[in-house]
Amino acid sequence: MDKGMLNQRGFTLIEVILIILLLSIGLTGVLSYVGQAAKDSAYAHNLSIATTLAQDLMEEVRSKCWDETATVAAACAGAVTPSVIGVDAAETRATYDDMDDYNNLPVAGNTPPQDAQGTAMPVFPFFTQRATVCYVDTAALDTCVAGPTDFKQVNVNIAWSANDQVQLISIFSNHAL
Repeated sequence: MDKGMLNQRGFTLIEVILIILLLSIGLTGVLSYVGQAAKDSAYAHNLSIATTLAQDLMEEVRSKCWDETATVAAACAGAVTPSVIGVDAAETRATYDDMDDYNNLPVAGNTPPQDAQGTAMPVFPFFTQRATVCYVDTAALDTCVAGPTDFKQVNVNIAWSANDQVQLISIFSNHAL
């Protein structure tokens, strides 16, 4: 027999099967990790978008007068008599002028969310935008009351699924600093 033939060695069928088995078990674990990392990344991305949208809406609300009845409307100053919560006659999102106009936003659905002018933002098709405003008890600022009082609670909610949402709650007062 040729001496070169004796030194040649290959893999047996059992060795090849064991290598394939070990690789498939190892790759399954790695691929499940990659899949979970992709899900976590998507959640973080959606959370970031929802947080930004919620902050934008809260700042939009904050930029309005505390109430419709401010005697110096241009500066939202002067004596204020708290009025009924809700949208005033013939107002649209673009013409909201006080905080409580945002109560029960959206009026006619709000997917995708709308900007301050009431224009849909189609780049966020899976997000919904909601807001509520209520008078709160001066002794318990987390309790909505029929009012009027000198405090309003604004609750902004941005959701991208039934279970995933960002909620911001702020209290605004009828007092000058």
